[in-house]
Amino acid sequence: MIYSDLANYENEKGTFPAPVRRAIERLLDMDLDTLPAGRHEFGEPGMFLLLNEVTTQPKERVKPESHLVHTDLQLLLTGRERMGVAKLSASLQPEDDRLATQDIAFYGAVNGEIDVDLVPGAFVVLYPTDIHRPNCSIEGDIPIRKAVVKIHQDLFAEQG
Repeated sequence: MIYSDLANYENEKGTFPAPVRRAIERLLDMDLDTLPAGRHEFGEPGMFLLLNEVTTQPKERVKPESHLVHTDLQLLLTGRERMGVAKLSASLQPEDDRLATQDIAFYGAVNGEIDVDLVPGAFVVLYPTDIHRPNCSIEGDIPIRKAVVKIHQDLFAEQG
């Protein structure tokens, strides 16, 4: 997992993998406020953009999830969000496994979960080895808007 924000991006970008840098650069070049919620092409094979508008929920009502094929870059645009994050272990089995059809699996309780709070401009990069519980409330249920770039794992393999 990577946790950062756009204010520090220029200082930190050299530490990010090339596909993550390309995704952030594309986001910075877009007018995300004018795009409607939903799926959008992102101008690079192996990447696409989801603009999500949801209402946060208490953490206990949100199922932890993971992906097998895609890394998520999640950039909060409006609101405040808490996200639980834990490392995926071989002993943890999904309660609802949709990896083969939708690249997502949902879990029950996970051990070692930490909370990461996001404010507008903050972003996380979540690898297939990271379980995450997105869209959780910090102090109450509020609407949020965020950009989620799905980055196919093949793009990381190509960087050598």
